[in-house]
Amino acid sequence: MHLRSLGLATDLELARTRGQVIDRDGYLVVRTPDDPTYYYGNLLVLPAAPQVGEVAYWTRKFASELGGDPAIRHIALRWDGIHGDTGAIDELSAAGFTVEVTEVMTATAISAPAVDVEIRPLHASELPTTAELEYAIGDVHTDSYRRFFHRRAAWKQTLVTAGLATFWGAFDGATLVASLGLVPLGPRARYQDVQTAVAYRKRGIASALLAAAARAVTTSELVIVAEPDSAAARVYERVGFRPIERVASACRYPTASE
Repeated sequence: MHLRSLGLATDLELARTRGQVIDRDGYLVVRTPDDPTYYYGNLLVLPAAPQVGEVAYWTRKFASELGGDPAIRHIALRWDGIHGDTGAIDELSAAGFTVEVTEVMTATAISAPAVDVEIRPLHASELPTTAELEYAIGDVHTDSYRRFFHRRAAWKQTLVTAGLATFWGAFDGATLVASLGLVPLGPRARYQDVQTAVAYRKRGIASALLAAAARAVTTSELVIVAEPDSAAARVYERVGFRPIERVASACRYPTASE
């Protein structure tokens, strides 16, 4: 399936490093076998936003492709496009889906001032620490979410060990206070999981990490994704990123009773 969206294309390249992307001609199936509870690692990719009357069809298609695993209790759909088209949003909402739009941003160079913390690449053995940081700053604090972050950290370890990515950390003494990853994907590189501890925000640390990672790659284009009009998007714009597209998705998250 030919894709217009750069953000979606790079997401799928990342998905292939951990799982499977299967082309069914009219749509794509993404599977992450080691983590069936990873919502956007187990999904369908549609050629365009679902229109009125199509939501039930794609829901059935998801069940036929991914519903055989009892651990998959969500339904996730993404679709190609560059303008953030939400399609039949009322029908999606009525069916229990949450519709989200993200902004894809690119840069060819990044600059940021120095900061008063140590910034360096992380060793593969240090990646579990990024999971603990993500858990600490997250909105949900359950054992299942903590395990999810650690499964993701295990994937990052495989990338680092294979030389396919570099993850960077900012340290105050021995304490990791911020981190991110950068994964080269041919002529471009995609940032992953930019995060900063709450007490260390608004000090330029994320900007410095972005710049340090950019200096270490030779790709011609840098790609990052953020929520539109968010604090993160404003940080990215300050260091040189510019929005190029918006992409949409929908997920029916499992309820507590499921």
